[in-house]
Amino acid sequence: MKRFEVGARVVEPTYGLGSVIAVEDAYTRVQFDEHGVKKFLTSMSKLEPSDEPVPAGLRGAKVRKKRAPKKSAAVPAAAPVED
Repeated sequence: MKRFEVGARVVEPTYGLGSVIAVEDAYTRVQFDEHGVKKFLTSMSKLEPSDEPVPAGLRGAKVRKKRAPKKSAAVPAAAPVED
């Protein structure tokens, strides 16, 4: 069974080139250059080491912005009625 270190470049027949982002007990997570993050059962994966560098556009870490909470529409207060 092949074990990869976090940061290792790998290639997979279906998804192509990617970088290992996590190695767990039985799973390996890979951030693919063109297909996002995929989780593989390490013993069944077809990952192979690669010497290809990370593409220039993907070198910086992608930071996801958290969504701002939705603002609820303020209900206008009723004007007091004078008799």
